Amino acid sequence: MTGGNRQHANRQDGEIREGYDHDTSAKSMTVCGVGEQVVSRVLEDRLADRLSGRLALRQAYADFRRDGTSPPAHAAMGHRQDGRPYLPAEPGLYCSISHSRRYGVAAVSLAPVGIDIETIRPRDPRLLAYVAEESEAAALRQLVGSPEELLTLIWTLKEATVKALGLGLGLALRRLYVRATGMHSFEVNGWTAVSYQYEHFVVGLAFQKSAHGRPPIRWYQPPRLPAAAITQDVGGPETIEAGSLQRDLSQ
Repeated sequence: MTGGNRQHANRQDGEIREGYDHDTSAKSMTVCGVGEQVVSRVLEDRLADRLSGRLALRQAYADFRRDGTSPPAHAAMGHRQDGRPYLPAEPGLYCSISHSRRYGVAAVSLAPVGIDIETIRPRDPRLLAYVAEESEAAALRQLVGSPEELLTLIWTLKEATVKALGLGLGLALRRLYVRATGMHSFEVNGWTAVSYQYEHFVVGLAFQKSAHGRPPIRWYQPPRLPAAAITQDVGGPETIEAGSLQRDLSQ
């Protein structure tokens, strides 16, 4: 889905693994991801997933604020009444997080945003009919190389839109309709959505049309995992998990 548009950036300080061209003069959003190498020493999968999402959010927020201001030591996260995450340090910003199989992605934006990452893998074929109209799926088949990619593409775009809307699991995905507007750009019930493919994952991103173009997504491998900072949340540190994690990383 991103094939020919993917470019590999030179690593800087061991962090940037991949980037996409974009208009840096119109920075209304930052999207970042981290891979499994970052949390490879965390044995528990659910904790690794959560940490990868927090790391992605921390990096996305730091990148978003690279304008001369000093961001907090870590991006503590809270949740709005509709379930959407937000940054208590800057409640006027919007953010979204997703993780899958030890990979995490996050977006920070000036306007509502939603992001979702899913693994391309075989699933029950009936699931496609559950999330999409046949005419909708038929119009998108030419953009992908397999039924697994088609389902993952539609799922991530709709999940990202649901997150941007703040509706969570309360909205059946089949009620949303995905329409391609370009090779990697889409319209979902009035929202702009874009798709990226990274390794064996698909990332869907939904945002308001006021955002500028197709936001870049960058993948990071921080030199070390700041466990104590990432496990600190708006409600306080997750003491049990943080303690075991620190022991794992110190070995």
